[in-house]
Amino acid sequence: MDPPLGFGLAVAAVIIGLFSCVLPLLPIDALTERHYVGIPSALGGLYLAVLGCTGRRRGKPLAVTGAVLSGLGLAIGVWMVIILFL
Repeated sequence: MDPPLGFGLAVAAVIIGLFSCVLPLLPIDALTERHYVGIPSALGGLYLAVLGCTGRRRGKPLAVTGAVLSGLGLAIGVWMVIILFL
């Protein structure tokens, strides 16, 4: 039986999830691009979190945390884009 794989994907998902939550809220406005940056990074974090939850891997609770943070970052990014067009 093979040993479980590492938890690198879960750590990457948490870091990207935090990045996608914080970046749209920074007070830096460079022609309103900051509204759109959170969405692709949140999608990438969700992808890594799903990969971190599948198979025999360690750190599945950390991957779930990354999925929650990335989902929150996606919600913040979508909300920022909606507010931009109102």
